[in-house]
Amino acid sequence: MFTELRVIIARNFQKQPLFTVEERADMLRVLVAEAGLTNVVIDSWEGLISEYAKKHHCGILLRSIRNMSEVPYEQMMATFNKRLEKNLETLFMFASPEFVDVSSSAVRELLVWKKLPRGIVPNLVQKELEKRFGPLLQD
Repeated sequence: MFTELRVIIARNFQKQPLFTVEERADMLRVLVAEAGLTNVVIDSWEGLISEYAKKHHCGILLRSIRNMSEVPYEQMMATFNKRLEKNLETLFMFASPEFVDVSSSAVRELLVWKKLPRGIVPNLVQKELEKRFGPLLQD
């Protein structure tokens, strides 16, 4: 669909991530390389995504929607991004059914109880989580 896809790791000041931006970028780079994807760039940004898009000549933001409850927020963000950068479009894709219930909040809750089901996160991420939290996987 795209000649190049940029995956941007942004800082969400409302959340305390389990991994640093650099750790997340490193894991993503490994996963992208393992998948054999040569047109994916992993980058990070502190600031408005519309500013990143302008600086890097990106005309489309690709956003994932897990369920219909996310649509109003995503629509609002798309509208604001368009106001900030008039040539920026947002394209929405629905998440694969096996991931509609996966969120950072859900993963955190499962980590507290050491009950992370297999397949919720990639094996690489699971191994990094187990380094910090001990054995987690549940069959």
